[in-house]
Amino acid sequence: GTITAASASFLTDGASAALVMAEDKAKARGFTPRSVIVDTVLCARDPKEELLLGPAFAVNKLLTKHGLTIKDIGVFEMHEAFAGQVLANFAAMESDRFCQASMGRTGKVGAPDIETVNT
Repeated sequence: GTITAASASFLTDGASAALVMAEDKAKARGFTPRSVIVDTVLCARDPKEELLLGPAFAVNKLLTKHGLTIKDIGVFEMHEAFAGQVLANFAAMESDRFCQASMGRTGKVGAPDIETVNT
């Protein structure tokens, strides 16, 4: 096979599914919830200057909104086509300079421990 941006994810090597519903509906149908979606966010960025860094901005926005830090999150799920993009987002989140200049923070967001990342 050929590996492309569309087929690079490990999920394309097998089958997967996610069933998303209200907790009360899941329990009424005999399902045991395994995770909770607390919030979502959309972060449009300048495609010339900040191409592919949307996840770094989204993580910052959600952590700030909920008064959390990177250490408060148990698992990070980043679905990007290439590992390099995930690493670039982590580097941006670890950079005091980037976070101050581009996100208006006083310091870095910080990158998650690699053990908590499911890519």
